[in-house]
Amino acid sequence: MLQNLLTDGLVIGSVYALVSVGMTVILGVLGQINFAHGEYYMAGAFAAWWGIDRLGLSYVAAIPLALVIVAAISLAIGYAVMQRLVDVSFDAGIIATLGISLLLQNTATLLFGGTYQIFDGGWLEPVRVLGEDVAQQRVLIFVVTLAVFGGLEWLVRKSRFGKQMRAVAQNVECCHILGVDVRRVVLITFVLGTTLAALSGVLTAPIVMNVYGSMGEAITLKSFAVIVMGGMGNISGTLLAGWLLGIMESLVAGYVGLQFRDAVAFALLVLVLMWRPSGFFTTKARY
Repeated sequence: MLQNLLTDGLVIGSVYALVSVGMTVILGVLGQINFAHGEYYMAGAFAAWWGIDRLGLSYVAAIPLALVIVAAISLAIGYAVMQRLVDVSFDAGIIATLGISLLLQNTATLLFGGTYQIFDGGWLEPVRVLGEDVAQQRVLIFVVTLAVFGGLEWLVRKSRFGKQMRAVAQNVECCHILGVDVRRVVLITFVLGTTLAALSGVLTAPIVMNVYGSMGEAITLKSFAVIVMGGMGNISGTLLAGWLLGIMESLVAGYVGLQFRDAVAFALLVLVLMWRPSGFFTTKARY
């Protein structure tokens, strides 16, 4: 039972980490918490469902379609709203992203209805991993998460654009003086972060088996808990914090009760804010 719970926890934690890292890079560059982040997770799941159910596409074809659709949505929102949040107060950013959250939720409800939609796709056949049968989709989530985090670490630490991201995160005024296109960096980072959330939604939908307009609410709050535990702006810390939260939730659900699972994230969040505000895995708040 313990091995099963740990395996489930790693998969759940990988989902949290994949969503949260998008919020992390947006926070690191923009200095704002995107409280609409879970809605891009929802949009990715809905876009893949639409491709499969309405267009008759395979799951493999629906994945890039969903990512392109969400990238286009986030590009429009980035131009209209997120670029304008570079020099505004933190409170204004919260209000703006909450407004976007409501807009996206209600748009999904108007387009697809308020009922649950069955997601028919994915690879749910079991494979043998460490002596245990695990659905192929769960293995895929874990592998993709590792690949994404490895790619992000390279992007942030080694690439030219990654250096621009870190420069904007550290000092926006100096970037303006040195000729760095801050708005471009913010826009690309925002589209990247939201597309990662959409990827998580597409990969998770076959496991949860249904999609609905408000499915992103809980993931937004848990993502916030993860980035606080991992250290705001810390990519590798986000992965470790996501796994920690997933394993803790799985153990609590298995040994204490399923009804207490969702309380784990907020209990850990309170403990971190009380005793280690910089997070478990970093001494710095940003890049």
